[in-house]
Amino acid sequence: MQSFFCDTLDYYCLNENISKSFRYIVKMKENIDGEALRKALDITMTRYPYLKKRIVADEKGYSLADNDLPLVVKESDKPMTLCGQESNYHLFALTYYGRDIFFNNVHAIFDGRGRGPVLHTLLYYYCKLRYNEEVEMPGVWLPDTPIDPAEYYDPFTRPLPETDDLLPMPEIPAKALRLEDQGLVVRSHQHMHYIRINEKHLMSLCKSTDGTPNTILSILMSRAIDKLHPDSKDPIISQVYCDYRNVLGAEKSHHNMVTTLPLVYERDMRNMPIDMQNTAMRGDILYLSDPSILLRTVSGIKSACEAINSLPTLQDKFNAVAQGMEAFFRQTTFAISYSGKKSFGTCDKHIEALFPAGEPIGIGILMEVTAADGWFYIVFMQDWREDVYFNAFLKEIVSLGLDFDLLYSSEAKAPTFSLK
Repeated sequence: MQSFFCDTLDYYCLNENISKSFRYIVKMKENIDGEALRKALDITMTRYPYLKKRIVADEKGYSLADNDLPLVVKESDKPMTLCGQESNYHLFALTYYGRDIFFNNVHAIFDGRGRGPVLHTLLYYYCKLRYNEEVEMPGVWLPDTPIDPAEYYDPFTRPLPETDDLLPMPEIPAKALRLEDQGLVVRSHQHMHYIRINEKHLMSLCKSTDGTPNTILSILMSRAIDKLHPDSKDPIISQVYCDYRNVLGAEKSHHNMVTTLPLVYERDMRNMPIDMQNTAMRGDILYLSDPSILLRTVSGIKSACEAINSLPTLQDKFNAVAQGMEAFFRQTTFAISYSGKKSFGTCDKHIEALFPAGEPIGIGILMEVTAADGWFYIVFMQDWREDVYFNAFLKEIVSLGLDFDLLYSSEAKAPTFSLK
């Protein structure tokens, strides 16, 4: 059996109340060839044998065991159930439908950056087989690429790098404005909107207003919420996801290594022009992601993981993680995850769009953002069906002179979880 450390919080979110899961959608320009996808995955997994795991549960907790069953490839647009019989007990699986490839995984095995190498290898072989062509993809890991132990390194198994305390840790308000408490929405099944914005137009706006995609989107959503609830005394806090591999020297590791940077939209910011708002939030991001601050944040995460692993029962671990999640929710109005621009070499000519899509269970609103083929793709996920906040967000986009395309809307279809 294999223990886990830096993924502890995500593994113990896998229970009957919440399952942190992800569905990454690669929309191709032609219908998916299921046989080519099956062969591509089989070849891919010869390069990543360390990812073939299953969860073993007992009354004390979870552990990991090797899983020699084949990874699943299934034609379906329905949500996938991971970790149980449908996925051959694996923590990730592929489904496909029409022109879409769905990469389904529980967040515990990898985050967006951790998934990247596997997805690149998969698309390398899929395009090679599907289109009978040579593929050029710089940096892709192929079966003859030696496996570096750094790929499965868990940095929490060793002491963290030392840091100074020159910068004081920021004080974050204990309670954020929570949208589900404002009377405009009712929590129900998650709903998702898929939109795109021209990459050149958005980046031009960022350049002219001292912004970044993270700050622009945080401000637009904060402005929308502020106009809907101008009299609220609680601050609007956007949690922006941040990868901390670099500060731990774990750049190649597949493990989930993200935390959030809380950006507080103060009410005295509402009358600032957009460039001043961007500058303020960029300053917050730079401060919160400074190695001195980020390492102390990660040290707190490691301590929490150690404390949870020391608890005597599985239920105790579930309860502790649930309490931690509730504390996070109290300090969150909405969240943004921007995974950056993606390229798959010469396979790009076969790819129409990329949609990273998790589920915002408990957060309220989660925006997953990526860039590809000249577009920013935003998956706007919400814990309710009412579109009042989504529509207000779109109005703010238009107010800055940006155009958007609403591609489609749907119920959330992120994978579920079962140990049966």
